[in-house]
Amino acid sequence: MVAGFGLLLASAVLLTVGAELFAEHTAQAARWLGVSTLAVGLLLAGAEPEELITAAMASAQHHPGIAAGDAIGANVTMLTLVIGLAAVLRPLPFHRRVWPYALAASGAGAIGALALSSGHIGRPMGAGLVAAYAVAVTVIWRRERRPPAFGEAAEQAQAGEAEAAAGDDATRPGWRERFAPGLVLLGLAGMALGGRLAVAGAVQVVGALGLRESVVGLTFVALATTAELLALVWAAARRGLDDLALAGVLGSAVYNATATLGTAALVRPLAVAGVLPQAWLAAAVPLGLLLVAHRSGRLTRGAGLGLLAAYGAFLAFTFTTA
Repeated sequence: MVAGFGLLLASAVLLTVGAELFAEHTAQAARWLGVSTLAVGLLLAGAEPEELITAAMASAQHHPGIAAGDAIGANVTMLTLVIGLAAVLRPLPFHRRVWPYALAASGAGAIGALALSSGHIGRPMGAGLVAAYAVAVTVIWRRERRPPAFGEAAEQAQAGEAEAAAGDDATRPGWRERFAPGLVLLGLAGMALGGRLAVAGAVQVVGALGLRESVVGLTFVALATTAELLALVWAAARRGLDDLALAGVLGSAVYNATATLGTAALVRPLAVAGVLPQAWLAAAVPLGLLLVAHRSGRLTRGAGLGLLAAYGAFLAFTFTTA
């Protein structure tokens, strides 16, 4: 069991470092390679590759419970624990700009829950989930006339504002841009290794504690793969980019419920049980956030405490029904 948790901790570090390299240098790599801004936006909008890579690897290694559990558990963790901690530390504005992301997160969560309702997601359904993600990105992009602030794209928006404030010198080609393609590949390699370690650690925890794979995926693996999101929300809040932080989390929830779950099913059809109640919870929380904050326009510390309590209830239910 100790070895299993050690592997999960190591995976969290590798996934976080790899995602940082991937997100920080993708735009520079695109400029160096001559790729269009449109392509960069499509890649970054919603790019939360830690969960996708981990779920895909779990599916490829015949662990569907870990794959589906990670996708759903990451969403519950982000929407309750991450946003809850951020709101307790500092009340978060919840302006109209964020509302479409909340609605999209709830809708995508419902689609993911419906896909899981039969206990089996085949490749056709997986392709449909990935297509649903593409539609969601397109709709939000057309509405805002710019790439949605999904997941790692939120970090890119922060970086872009910092570069603009620094002046033209910050945008001149340098060693970062020249080596950007290699750094992106290094980030992907780090995430791939982190995903393998996460699956290996989860399997050991399953064997040691006698839990279902889906339970470990919903809890321990989800915590490992969402470690970076707390840092993202905290960094954005410190810079006064609270809307961006919330949009990043809500957009990542769209990504996991559709692209991550769908990609795992494309790798290998998923036969999984024990995640449906949690999937519906992940679909309901964004609507709850919208209802709580629509009048005051913010998530108060009280709302943050409520979200932390919801995460505790999620853990209690998940482990007691294991």
